[in-house]
Order: sequence, then C-alpha cells, then structure tokens
Amino acid sequence: MSSERGVKESAGRPRSAEVSRGIVEAALRLLRERGPQGVTMEAVAQHSGSAKTTIYRRYRNRYELLLASLAFVEGMPEPDPGLSQRERIAFLLGQFRYGLEEVVGLRAVGALLPGDDDPEFTRAFREGVLAPRFEVLLTTLREGVVAGELREDADCPMVVNMLAGSFLARFAVEGTVPADWADTALDSIWPAICR
Repeated sequence: MSSERGVKESAGRPRSAEVSRGIVEAALRLLRERGPQGVTMEAVAQHSGSAKTTIYRRYRNRYELLLASLAFVEGMPEPDPGLSQRERIAFLLGQFRYGLEEVVGLRAVGALLPGDDDPEFTRAFREGVLAPRFEVLLTTLREGVVAGELREDADCPMVVNMLAGSFLARFAVEGTVPADWADTALDSIWPAICR
C-alpha cells in the first residue's frame, strides 16, 4: 500500500491525481447527500465519471474507498501556537465541527447511532475521521497540562469525550447544533480543568 490509505501500489501507468480526487469527492458528496448506504462503487462510478474498473484499481472494496475518502478530510489545520490553550482547543473544536457538518455531513454521523446498519462505514468513520481528530484534541490538552495551563489531574481522554460527545448529543437530541456550541461546551468544562 502507498502512504495514502487504501490505495494499492501497482506497476504500470501512474494514477491520475485528478481522477483520484474526483472519485473521493464523489464518495463524499454521496455520503453527505444520501448517507453511508448511498456510497456504493456503482454510485461513485456514476457520480465521478470514472469506470468501476478505475475505482477498483485504486480501492479493493467499498471499505477501502470509504476509508480513503474519509482520510482525505483527516488533516486538521494546526492552531497557531501563540494562542492560549483555550483558544487552541476552541479552534480544534471548530475544525471537528467543520469536518462533521461540511465535509462528511451530519446525515453520516447519524449512522453511528445504535443499530449499526453499516459496519464498513462505522469502522472507516472511526478510523478516518474521529480517531485522528480526537488524538489532536488529546495531544493539545496534554500539552496544556505540561505547560501548566491545565490541572495535572485533568482526565484528558474524558475531556475529549465530553467535548465531542456534547456535539453529538446536541445533534442527536435536537437535530442541530447551535453556532456557539464550542464556546458553551468549553465554558461548562473549563473551570474544572483550568489551573
């Protein structure tokens, strides 16, 4: 495998980056519009303008296509190191929200709720979207502990779960998440973890 997740190495003609991008963008568009069940090899071929054989040359199966598509949105811009710890976390929460709402789509997030109808998508979403974003948030919180801005006894993994969980809970209960979600979530938890 190459460094790009899910993409097979092979001899011969190099893969077109433009075609690869079109395939991934079609998969993400289908995910936002139709949910995980709408992302099939046939639908991606139709919406990307690529033949199914072209897609299968890059991805052995639907899981690899989903993982590569979700990994395409994996990278989160790093917050400015000059920001305070709270500002850095607020920035990362904004990126977390953007990835879920604008890139993947909340319809896809709803598929993670109990009654897992699509284990391929759930696995790819956890590995390609949630795990990397949670890790960046966790690392930033731990840096805050080391820098002395956050309490040494702060349970950083629990804080990440509470912050991300508050977004998912608001969406699950209300069907929408207020624009000021990151600030209100931080307002609630900050006094407990700040020095």
